Amino acid sequence: MAELTDIRTALVVGLGRSGRAAAEALADAGVRVIVVDDRVDADGSGLPDGVQVQPGASGEDRLAEVDLVVPSPGVPEHAPVVQSALALGLPVWSEPELAWRIAPRRLVAITGTNGKTTTTELVTAMLQASGIVAVSCGNIGTPLVTAATQAPADALLVVELSSFQLRFCERLRPDVGVLLNVADDHLDWHGSATEYAAAKARLWQAQGDRDWAVANADDPAALALLATAPGRVATFSGTRLPGTGDNGPSCGLGVAVGARDGRLVSTIPGGKGTVLDLAGLLLQAPHHLANIAAAAAVAILAGADHAAIAAAAAAYRPGRHRLEVVASAHAITWVDDSKATNPHAAAAALDGTRSTVWIAGGLAKGVDLDVLADHLERVRTAVLIGEAADALAVLCDRHGVPVHRSPSIEDAVATAARLARPGDTVLLSPACASFDQFRDYAERGDRFAEAARAVASTAGADGSAGPARAAVDGGAP
Repeated sequence: MAELTDIRTALVVGLGRSGRAAAEALADAGVRVIVVDDRVDADGSGLPDGVQVQPGASGEDRLAEVDLVVPSPGVPEHAPVVQSALALGLPVWSEPELAWRIAPRRLVAITGTNGKTTTTELVTAMLQASGIVAVSCGNIGTPLVTAATQAPADALLVVELSSFQLRFCERLRPDVGVLLNVADDHLDWHGSATEYAAAKARLWQAQGDRDWAVANADDPAALALLATAPGRVATFSGTRLPGTGDNGPSCGLGVAVGARDGRLVSTIPGGKGTVLDLAGLLLQAPHHLANIAAAAAVAILAGADHAAIAAAAAAYRPGRHRLEVVASAHAITWVDDSKATNPHAAAAALDGTRSTVWIAGGLAKGVDLDVLADHLERVRTAVLIGEAADALAVLCDRHGVPVHRSPSIEDAVATAARLARPGDTVLLSPACASFDQFRDYAERGDRFAEAARAVASTAGADGSAGPARAAVDGGAP
């Protein structure tokens, strides 16, 4: 097994935030670095002297001269450069694995199909409220390799990790690692649901018998993976207290955080008792209660106290593009949930609404959209965009949901405005990635919000688009 001291030359694939951080850290460690990016306009300015940048290249022709390949998260395992590196026996490390090799730190690691960012934010806030120096990193913002080399020595790093990153981790060892949920996602990247789940389980593979693995007691796939964890295990639930047999089947584990009699309760040794009153939370959606329970479990295991956890949970407000109310007029509410890039996330959003005009579609990433079938009962009509519009239209037709199609998000907003009635929620919860029409989910959400505010500010008393329609329809495609 390769060690960092064996690496003389490394190939970094991709010049995004993660790739740049990896290149900088490798150069600082005295490694010769080559960076390739298939974009011909990739800009390597600002990288350390000596880092060689090759735009418009995939990297296969450089493998003979390197000892390590570090692919960016967007580079799939089936990419030729990764497959060729593996065939040659070269080590392939993700940027978080590189971080661990360069600067092992105390880590709390969070992964799952949905809820990662929210839970990372919550855990960090709960720890900080307890007086613990905690730094959020990973997919939430600062790359782990940057935080590991620059954060204060006494800081506990709270890292959000994707399946892409975990796939190429070997030694990364979190003190506490939590798996929030497992649902089909990124099958175009991993190749199958089995490989996707296996990548998630790598969160725990290097743990020791004193480390903690935490999983969702209400998610059978997560529990199945928890059984493979080598360390101590705990569970969480937003609907019951696992392991007690109360309000649902016991998962057979007595160390947990869960809901009981309107309270969040912990049975974790050293942190037992009532954690918080669930009625005091701003959001009561089932998926949010699960995230709160997960965060509380992780925070208790990392040393947080109950009062601080309760205060942080009560003060929490969702970030941008996560069930964010962006406009409200004439009893119609416009909600931006652009971060719902898979069916599992969209299902949670749909379950939390009443009468809904649903805007959905985009790049399906190879997942089965039919899992949404049981979550359409509150959808009055659907406005579909992007590459997945045809598949979603078939699904909606099968379940009696009227369908309208739009070539752009601006047209979708205008169409939704015509269709919406007082009491409706117009919900952008795409169930798909954004890359077929947008730079990322944030651009999709921003454009939806801008168009929604324009419609809401000029809509007629009946909620129709009125005079705003022409301006909205004239937006960018």
